[in-house]
Amino acid sequence: MTSSLNPAAAAAPAGASSGVLADYRGRLGDHGPDPLLGSDELIAGGDVRPTQLLLADAIEAMGQGGLLAARAETRRLVHDDGIRYGVGGIDGIRDRHWRLDPLPVVLTSEEWSGLERGIQQRATLLAALLEDLYGDRLLLRRGVIPAEVVLGHPGFLRQVDGIRSRGGLVLGAHDLGRDTDGTWRVLADRTSAPSGAGYAMANRRVTTRVLAGLHRSTELARLRGFFHTMSAAVREAAPPTSEVPRVVLLSPGPMSETAYDQSFLASLLGFPLAESDDLMLRNGRVWLRAAGRLEPVDVVLRRVDPEYCDSLDLRADSQLGLPGLVEATRQGNVTVANPLGAQVLENPGLAPFLPAVAQALLGEDLQLAGKPAWWCGDRDGLAHVLANIDRLVLRPIATGGEVEAQLGGHLSAEGRDRLRRRIESEPWAWIGQEPLPLSTTPVVTPTGLTPGRLVLRTFWAERDGERHVMPGGLARAATGPSQLHVSNSGGAIAKDVWVLAPETAEAGWGDPGVRPDLVAVRPRAVVAPRVADNLFWLGRYAERAEAAGRILRVCDDLVEDHAARPGTPGEQAMRALLAAATAITRVPGDPAQPRQHVRTMVSDPLQSGSLRYAADRLGDAAQRVRDQLSQDIWHVLSRLDRTLAHVPSDEHQLQPRLYDVLESLLAVSGVIAESMVRDETWGFLDGGIRLERAQFTVALLASTIAHERPPIIDGQLTEAVLEVGESILTHRRRTVAGEGPVWPIHSAVSLLLLDKGNPRSVAFSVDRLVEDLRLVGDDVLAAKAEALADHIARVDLVEACTGDRSGLGEILAEVRATLHAVSDDLTRRRFARKTSQRTLPISWAVTS
Repeated sequence: MTSSLNPAAAAAPAGASSGVLADYRGRLGDHGPDPLLGSDELIAGGDVRPTQLLLADAIEAMGQGGLLAARAETRRLVHDDGIRYGVGGIDGIRDRHWRLDPLPVVLTSEEWSGLERGIQQRATLLAALLEDLYGDRLLLRRGVIPAEVVLGHPGFLRQVDGIRSRGGLVLGAHDLGRDTDGTWRVLADRTSAPSGAGYAMANRRVTTRVLAGLHRSTELARLRGFFHTMSAAVREAAPPTSEVPRVVLLSPGPMSETAYDQSFLASLLGFPLAESDDLMLRNGRVWLRAAGRLEPVDVVLRRVDPEYCDSLDLRADSQLGLPGLVEATRQGNVTVANPLGAQVLENPGLAPFLPAVAQALLGEDLQLAGKPAWWCGDRDGLAHVLANIDRLVLRPIATGGEVEAQLGGHLSAEGRDRLRRRIESEPWAWIGQEPLPLSTTPVVTPTGLTPGRLVLRTFWAERDGERHVMPGGLARAATGPSQLHVSNSGGAIAKDVWVLAPETAEAGWGDPGVRPDLVAVRPRAVVAPRVADNLFWLGRYAERAEAAGRILRVCDDLVEDHAARPGTPGEQAMRALLAAATAITRVPGDPAQPRQHVRTMVSDPLQSGSLRYAADRLGDAAQRVRDQLSQDIWHVLSRLDRTLAHVPSDEHQLQPRLYDVLESLLAVSGVIAESMVRDETWGFLDGGIRLERAQFTVALLASTIAHERPPIIDGQLTEAVLEVGESILTHRRRTVAGEGPVWPIHSAVSLLLLDKGNPRSVAFSVDRLVEDLRLVGDDVLAAKAEALADHIARVDLVEACTGDRSGLGEILAEVRATLHAVSDDLTRRRFARKTSQRTLPISWAVTS
């Protein structure tokens, strides 16, 4: 194996390329160096870098048409996998799909090896620096770092000063960019709650499917092993008193910009995703809560900003953290990874001093540095910055505030004067830094390959005293004018990073003598109320959407057949079923426009009873418990979303679209049923399905056959109800064979209310509900549901359907009331959230 993408082509002379690459070469212009193409001399000669020949050949082979097809396929797969970035929510206004370019960034094993050593050294340095800043502070005492740079930074948390966090910096990330000479330089350190590792794995999963042939022919360093190492590293940080560490990933919730990254990372690591509501503090320990049970937590892998993690010691108005968490860490009862004070290391004001820090703490030169920087709190540094303000990047050391980094050359004369005055008023709060002319990478666009400025985020985890670096990372490319803000929030597009395996790499699983970590068996994990609630409603919305699809499909069929025949029995049966659908969905409509009414019940996303609304809420509930679900479900939910996004107009039939919707919903049910272990999580989800199905069927019967009508209308309506309940074939077969009631009304009640063998019946659903309630450990509600099952079993079919059927109506009303009571009791007993906690600020008044 060689370090080239194409072993055969690596030895061949680099030939001139044409077509797409020739056009790309012409677009480079004054951009920085490009890893795909060679130096300026090589570009003039028409050559490609030897290590990039296979990628270049693939680009030329695909041509513009193939590249656009790959781009479209990438977008489809991102949509199918449900990869999202941005603030979520019911309206989805700021929630959008991840943007990913199909072409990877390729790094040779030699280049990566040097970069990896620099990352490991920098990670070691930052860990030692963090320990000193919250310990003896020798670097500040000796003047290696000015005290103002550290103590004046909001990331330095005095509340955690002196806490010796077990494990220290467990995880880290660094944003890197290439200089004009190809040297990698640090743009920013991410040490507080580094994000993006989940996105990096998601990128790899998509890219390898889009470029399957290229991926198969290229020996790459794999990513999966890094997540095993990360999981072990986090568990290793647990307090020594914990024999079997329990870890939770603390998330701000589904409204977080990186909610997908958090849930996918939790799945990769095997840790439960927790929110503030899922945790509580008792006796100085953190606990994962459920009704009647508590599970001790040893490590909190946080993705919540530090100031929001504790409303007692930190930000008083926070609802995202856990009051008392700082004190729990001080007592050594829980480890927070990374430590709450680690954000001070993200301070850009440290950049001018890190070379000296490396000598002081490691006795080594800094291998991976940023561009030269000057602190304005120093007289000489201030003079240099002000004299060169038109060509430097000016950064406030308190990043993330109202003022961001600015390139002096991009400001007007008036703007530079304002900035100069601001720096002079607070010189200690600013640094000036040489700008980094980022290298470029090709990005597929509708008009061809476009150079995008490249930023690479690398990730590492500390285990057994060694820093392990993910082979690759998360690349982002920006094609806009800004050189300073290459970020996903700023519109950059992500790229996969392929690190070529070295020649000595062994195929397969690696050293056969290395055994996986063995974890002791512990009691089954609890299901937090928030998770249980969302699983329950995931099941309910899945069933609600399917039920709506079934009744609206039959309604639409009757409308097509009978809407133009007023006064006929078929038209009256149609209106009766349409009235039932209206009562169940509560979507208003004009009786004179039945066709439009059906379409409204199908597609209106703002009507809470519509099919579209239920499908949207299904997707929203799934996003909230993503770490509990099979990856396969996102393909189905994406297809469902695309199907409902375009409902045909009145001139076209609705039936094919409804069949597609039901096909997707049946696939959702199949994925859930065949992928979930029958534990407590299944009990809550399936319990939601059974309650919803039973309630729908009861409402359907109560709105239709519980009311006596003329026999010919009654017969047609009953058959329509049986079709909605997926029982029409059984009814016909039993009737012909003499195995069931002769009268359709008796058959419908028997099949849809009483038959314990019919999965669409109320009796069947209640029996399954009893099993689900026992599975979640609620014997009280299980007994209540079991009593309901016994009551249904004692119903006299003939008596219930005799006369005006008021007896049937009373039975259905009683069953409905009991089902609602079980649902309400389950919500109260198992889904109760914590009481809102808020620290009251105290105003200190001085009196004479």
